[in-house]
Formats: sequence, C-alpha cells, structure tokens
Amino acid sequence: MDLNQKLTSFREEEVEKRSRAADLAGKAGKEDLTSDELSELSEIEQRIGYLHDQQQGIERSQKIGAFSPNVNDKAGMNNKEQREFSMLKLIKASARDATRKDRDDAAMELELSADVEKRIGVAPRGVYLPMEVMGSWQGKEDYEEKRSAYARGEKRDLNATDFTGAAALIGVDFRPNQMIPLLRNAMALTQLNATYLDGLVGDVAIPKQTGAATAGWIGSDGGTIGESDQTVGMVTLTPRTVGVFTDYSRQLRLQSSPSVENFIRQDLAQVVALEKDRAAFHGTGSGGQPVGIANTTGIGTQAFATGSTPTRSEVVGMRGDIASANALTGSLAFATESTVYSNMLDTVVDAGSGQFLLSENGTLLGRQVVESNQITDGQMFFGNFSDLMVGEWGGYDLMVDPFTGATAGNVRILIFHSCDIAVRHAESFTLGQ
Repeated sequence: MDLNQKLTSFREEEVEKRSRAADLAGKAGKEDLTSDELSELSEIEQRIGYLHDQQQGIERSQKIGAFSPNVNDKAGMNNKEQREFSMLKLIKASARDATRKDRDDAAMELELSADVEKRIGVAPRGVYLPMEVMGSWQGKEDYEEKRSAYARGEKRDLNATDFTGAAALIGVDFRPNQMIPLLRNAMALTQLNATYLDGLVGDVAIPKQTGAATAGWIGSDGGTIGESDQTVGMVTLTPRTVGVFTDYSRQLRLQSSPSVENFIRQDLAQVVALEKDRAAFHGTGSGGQPVGIANTTGIGTQAFATGSTPTRSEVVGMRGDIASANALTGSLAFATESTVYSNMLDTVVDAGSGQFLLSENGTLLGRQVVESNQITDGQMFFGNFSDLMVGEWGGYDLMVDPFTGATAGNVRILIFHSCDIAVRHAESFTLGQ
C-alpha cells in the first residue's frame, strides 16, 4: 500500500468514526448512554486523534519531495547581513498581535525563512532560522553606543563617597555588551572531526557491506571452489527533534540593543548545540533521543580497575580493540572528561622514567585527547570519529507562544532542531570506564 492509498484509508476510517460518534451524540440527547456506548465513544475519540496525526504525518512526508543538491546551499548572506539579522524582529513579526510595521521591519528575516522552507520543502512550525545565522553571530558593539558609554564614565568631579552630597546623583554605568557569559561545557564533536551531513531531506539510508565473499583453493587433483556471497546492511538517519524554550518579558522584547540580540541568539543556539553534542556520546535511543556511541551495540569496552585513573596497559587495551577490528584508521582520537584527563596528566608511565601517561601537549599514545565535561564522569572514548555521522535537517525552527504568559505580558519562545546520530562501524569505537 503506497502513501496515497494509506492516506485515503485513514480519511475514510475517520469519516466512519465521526459518523458513529454523531449517532451516539444524537442518542445521548434523548436518553442516557450505556456503559458500553460510553466506552465506545472514548475509544472513537482516541482513534480519531490517532488517524488525524497519521494523516498529518503522511501529508508532511509527501511535501518533502525529491532531494535537490541546492538544499545544502547557504542563504548567501554577507557579514553585514548576518550581523543585522534580528531574532527580536522575527519574534515580534511572528507574534499573534504583530502589526504590518512589525512584518515590514522583519522583511529580510522572513524572506530568509521562506528561502530555507523552499529549499527543504517542509513547512516550519513557526519560522526558520538559517544555520549560518545561528553559527556566525559575533555580537558587535555599535560605535556611537560605545562612545557614549565611555563619555558617561569618563570623569566625575563631585565626591562619590558622600550620598547626601553627590553620590545619589551617580548612575549605574550598565555595560550590557560586556555581559559575563555562563560557564558551559566545552563542545567535544567540533574538535573530533565527526562527519556532518547537513541540509538533509527525508530519511537517509546508507548501504553498508557487512560481509565479504570467501576465497578457496583448487588442489592439483581437481575440486571446485565453494560458493560464497557478500552480505550487506544499512545505516539509517531519521529526523529526531531537540528543542528548548524560554520566556521573555514584554519589556525585553521592546529592546533593540545588540546585547539583547546577542544574548538570545547565543543562549538558545548553544543550549541546543550542547544537547546534540551530549547525545552523540550518551544518547539513549529512547524518549526521542538518538543512539549515542556509548549505547551503540558492538562497540569495544575496556574496564578501568582504579576508577577515573586508567593505566597505560588499559589505554593500550582500548587501542587493541580498535586494531583487532581493522578499524585503526581515519580521524583517531580520545575524548574524556576533566577528572580522567587530570589524572592521566599525573600518572607516571613507570617509576623513574619521568614520563607521564598523558603528555603536556594533550596526546595519548600519539593521539589527540579532547577534554570535555560532556562526557560522563569516569569514562573515556577512543575511536575513528569520522565514522560518527551527524545528520541535520534544515535550520532552527522558531515558534512564538503568546498565550502561556499572557497575563504577565510575557512571550514564550521555542526553538526546535531536527537531527540524528549514527555510527558507520561500531567496531571503530571503544569505551573505557
């Protein structure tokens, strides 16, 4: 049964269920429904909801269409346009009470959203944020604002220690563009040469050879070669959605300061990016998460006898897992958290040698070691990280919810991003813990 036939079947069943629900509703207006009829009505309501969701899913799939090479193209914005792209304008233009002026002010932002939608072929829940915008923002101070801030703090002749004299007149020199950033985990994947597949359309299936034919010998007295076949499998990537939301006050939305713009962009983008980074290592495969390296069936394992302090022989054992699987190639590297990293810096190779397990330049057995607290305590990964695939569908999907905090004048901003993680060869990775 193709998608059109399935869609027709769902629609016909929905019409049938709604007709039966109408019959029961008509009867309820004349007499009480029996317990069986009430139970049936409840089941009909649940079934209609399911049928509706299925139809939406099929219709969404049909809109995706065939893959086009330009789906990976960037929006073609120059540096000035990237700096001027305003999430605040886009939020105001997407709000339910947006005026024509709000939409006119966000003309560039709305045009870029439409461009992403056209290339992907899938409508956003709200509006699209181009990936190049979210990844390139460098928040720059306006010259005039910078100069006036300097002038405000240049010199004060009155006594600033006497409140009744002059201290009461001294304002706070607020420096929003110098906001102290939150200390966050360092990204790991960006340092490990993982394979990124961006601008994807629909599900992705990559053929994979899992077995080879077997050669044979023919003796001098004759004989035949036995038949053998290659075996193949598939590595798949399916869109999984990660999201974040935050509430902004009405007053904050009225601001146009570069610092507010920078704060909104960086915070939302970094939260989503860090969660995707974490899932690449520790995604469980449940609750909508992708399957990370640690939970991929078939990876190698190495036990650390003394907790967060691996020995040289244990690290060599991790290398041996990869080598014995013929996977000791590509972008080989270690990734671990700060405690393991620090302990290896202080672990001598052997007494009197003066050499430590982890060199001061951050290499272990001649390979790069990436330190990030995205990794679970006491764990260390080793492998060919080019065999880790990160699939991305479109940009960031921004939605504006004006209802949740309406009584306080707040607006809830939600950002969704579709991505997935897959390992090409489980044998390319080993986990020590």
